[in-house]
Amino acid sequence: MKREELRKILRKEFSADINKFQIIKEVASLVVTEQSVGQEFVLRLLARIHDFQGMESMIYSLVRQVGLFPYLEEENLSLKDTIAYEVHRPSGFKENIVFHHAQAEVYYTLLRGENVVLSAPTSFGKSLIIDSIIASQKHTNIFIIVPTIALIDETRKRLSKFKDSYKVITHPNQSLSQRNIFILTQERAIEIISDVDVDFFVIDEFYKLSPQNTDVERCHVLNQVFYMLVKKNAQFYLLGPNIEQVTTSLLDNIKFKFIKTDYKTVVSERHRVNLKNGENSIERLIDLSSSLEDPTLIFCQSPASANKVAKAFFNSNEFKRTDENKDLADWLRSNYHSQWILPDCLEFGVGIHHGKIPRAIAQKCIKLFNEGKIKYLICTSTLIEGVNTKAKNVIVYDNKIAKNKFDYFTFNNICGRSGRMFSHFIGHIYLFHEPPAAELPLVDFPIFTQTDNTPEKLLINVDAEDLNESSKRKLKKYFEQNVLSQETLKKNSYIDLDKQLDLANFIQDKLNEIYRLMKWEQYPTNNQLKLSCMLIWNYFVSSNKRIYGVSSGKQLHFRLNQFREAGSIKNFISTIIEAEDAQNIDSINSAIELAFDIQRHWINYQFPRYLMSLGDIANDIFKRNNLPSCDYSYFANLVECYFLSPYVIPMDEYGLPIQISNKIGRIMDISKNMDVALEQLRNFIPSQRFFSSIEREFIDEFKAYI
Repeated sequence: MKREELRKILRKEFSADINKFQIIKEVASLVVTEQSVGQEFVLRLLARIHDFQGMESMIYSLVRQVGLFPYLEEENLSLKDTIAYEVHRPSGFKENIVFHHAQAEVYYTLLRGENVVLSAPTSFGKSLIIDSIIASQKHTNIFIIVPTIALIDETRKRLSKFKDSYKVITHPNQSLSQRNIFILTQERAIEIISDVDVDFFVIDEFYKLSPQNTDVERCHVLNQVFYMLVKKNAQFYLLGPNIEQVTTSLLDNIKFKFIKTDYKTVVSERHRVNLKNGENSIERLIDLSSSLEDPTLIFCQSPASANKVAKAFFNSNEFKRTDENKDLADWLRSNYHSQWILPDCLEFGVGIHHGKIPRAIAQKCIKLFNEGKIKYLICTSTLIEGVNTKAKNVIVYDNKIAKNKFDYFTFNNICGRSGRMFSHFIGHIYLFHEPPAAELPLVDFPIFTQTDNTPEKLLINVDAEDLNESSKRKLKKYFEQNVLSQETLKKNSYIDLDKQLDLANFIQDKLNEIYRLMKWEQYPTNNQLKLSCMLIWNYFVSSNKRIYGVSSGKQLHFRLNQFREAGSIKNFISTIIEAEDAQNIDSINSAIELAFDIQRHWINYQFPRYLMSLGDIANDIFKRNNLPSCDYSYFANLVECYFLSPYVIPMDEYGLPIQISNKIGRIMDISKNMDVALEQLRNFIPSQRFFSSIEREFIDEFKAYI
């Protein structure tokens, strides 16, 4: 029997006269002759095992043969199978955890102390190997570097089961215990690596070490983190999907094993979506989505595209209103804006997830989706990069990320979100566009290979003995100049080195005129803040484009004051809507997202970081001129925390919305120390008098993992 014929049989209802034994026999033959193909058909049999009553033992025999041990039922195993089953069980778990064959290979390689770089499909179970290494308790300080704050939270929740053995740390200002698991983005990790004796580290989505068209700055920081950790002589485990090969250039004494596998635990079915007569793509999307019974992710290229799709879903009359999420929807309207598209969609079982949505709310959307309380989750690439869901279906509506067409690698990553081990044996991918040409990447580690394209701001963080001759020549002018210290250049190396020197020269040249405006502590005057914004924009941002609602230093200054005076995100949204003269639902939602943009990008992240770098460079010049130093740290921290109490941002990342933690802060005095604050909130019991049911739900969910 040909494979495609066998697939067709297993996709549809069986006829009364079907020979089920013959089907199993055909699959068994494939397992012997071509195991990877045979494995696909074993999974198809498992998906329909209820149709093979009385023949289950034959199917489970094939399951064992292809190494899919997690799918076996322990009580029904023969002695031989039981021995094989136990070999695939990692030690140290309270739960009944069993590896599949390919997982076990990686696990035992790591247990032997070898470094591993793993390329494996999304459904492989790469994270379970991390958990198992932690459970072995071989290591004292473990660093897990993840690309997004959303992944920090997901990983933190998953690893909270080890809190009796390890302290889980997600912020650089938390204190250390005897044994620690650090779950950090590269930007946070770089602050504390030098102070910790790291003995094991993980880089999730390690392909981000290789320069991409987007996020070049984050790539450089990740390379610096990788280099710093490697120099600690720590064992490492790099994991990611769909990598063809990696560069072999590391330090001379660093060896690793590259394991590339396409071992799958679920089957993916791809379907090309064609438009019917006179139908546009969004009508076809709604028609398709409404016909699907199982949890469905809908991939869009940008938040604007996601909102357009969400609005179409809301207006389509194809989806039933449900009261299940009404409390949440009402709370969102009350605390953000009455015409925000997200609460409208939630009442029809549709969620939205992208980088502009407040973190605690985005986490809540994932939770609702995984619990089946919303059936559709409209998302962008922020969900695709490693966040796990229980989606059976993925609809790839757009074939771009922002304005650029995605490559085959990214396409595979998106498709890999369909199907889930133990939830859906078979995932379905619906494509509105032809897939890109098949080509998987070679991952380069530029901080080690040091090609002509490796920028100086990355190389300056490499120890002299690890620089090649070409790199030394590129850095010569920075080593020989006497404008800024090497320490300052390195500390702020996320900023182009020449831009740092240009700013330093400007401060030196204009020192008599601007010293008084730059020498401040605690809280700046309006003119001092304006000068800081002008210098940040002119020397660090250096752009004439509008970036997240800001197009100049003057406008950055205006936005900071505008946000501070608003006093809350709800008031800030209203201010932006009024300023943008937003009248209809589309312009109102665009204004809401502009408010989120300004809050997330400038207030919470870029301005505080740039301000601290401005202070470093200024103090370097002041010191050379024997002048007292400035200190911008208090104000930078204040802005980063939205001019609110220091605990609100970490708690938002932990799933507790800012409005609720503020409300708790009005009832009790919450510590500025994050560890103490977490302990206080762990013991906090919200009363029905002061907190609504949805607010108590947020608090209970938050407390469950701390």
